[in-house]
Amino acid sequence: NKIPEKLLSIFRDKKILEVLNKYTEYLQSKSLSENTIRNYLYDLTEYFDYCKLINLSPLKSLDQDKLRPMLSYILNKGIKQSSVVRKVSAIKSFSSYLERFGYIEKNYTDLLSIPKNTKSLPKVMGNTEIENLIKTINRYPKDTTRDEALVELIYSTGLRVSEVTGLTIGNIDFERSEIRIIGKGNKERVVIIGKKAEEKIRKYLAKSRKGILINSNPLFLNKLGTALSPRSVQRLIKKYLIMSGMDSNYSTHTIRHSFATHMMDGGADLKVIQQLLGHSSPETTKV
Repeated sequence: NKIPEKLLSIFRDKKILEVLNKYTEYLQSKSLSENTIRNYLYDLTEYFDYCKLINLSPLKSLDQDKLRPMLSYILNKGIKQSSVVRKVSAIKSFSSYLERFGYIEKNYTDLLSIPKNTKSLPKVMGNTEIENLIKTINRYPKDTTRDEALVELIYSTGLRVSEVTGLTIGNIDFERSEIRIIGKGNKERVVIIGKKAEEKIRKYLAKSRKGILINSNPLFLNKLGTALSPRSVQRLIKKYLIMSGMDSNYSTHTIRHSFATHMMDGGADLKVIQQLLGHSSPETTKV
């Protein structure tokens, strides 16, 4: 089975050629058709192009923080969704081969997943955008201590909006910096509160919730003194996002997804992120 010239021309390296030949033999040993093998090799073209762009040998492991940029690179080529899914499969297959036969120690491409019915990656806010959102809320003329606490809490914990609005004061353990969550399917989990979020929650309770705090009381209240609804939170955050001049497609879920992506980019283990998000399957957590 001949290796496509388009793939070979990217690096012109003897070692890479040798590995590609061995990989081809490996695919042949799996009783795959010549056409399937040719497609597997051809579908590595954009991946090799990206490796060349970042001065990385395709025989080296692609770091976690390069997964999204690599996917964006492929998607920006205007390739059909079905083809992108195929190309990701080819990248994962090649990387698994490299790991299995000792060319690389770590294979992060297992974290790759393409949503089947979307033409782009899920939106992710950058760290500066999160900061700008908080600043926008802070500049709002009315008292916004509750709203600042809300956004910081969602970003630092990755909680679902329904989980945030279902929180009671008793769910928070300030001494341990923990929150006890009752999530989907009535499953309980404990998440760590970030320092900023904890400070803003304390400030909100001190400023807006004067008097005795009862554990069973909802954490976030509306003007009528009852629990904020998920829809109210979504509307609130949408209002601040528009005021910030950010992408109009951003939402509360974008903040939650940003939490997961920033943790993954920082090297956090997928299983840890899965537990924090309350996902029962790692597939739901993937890039």
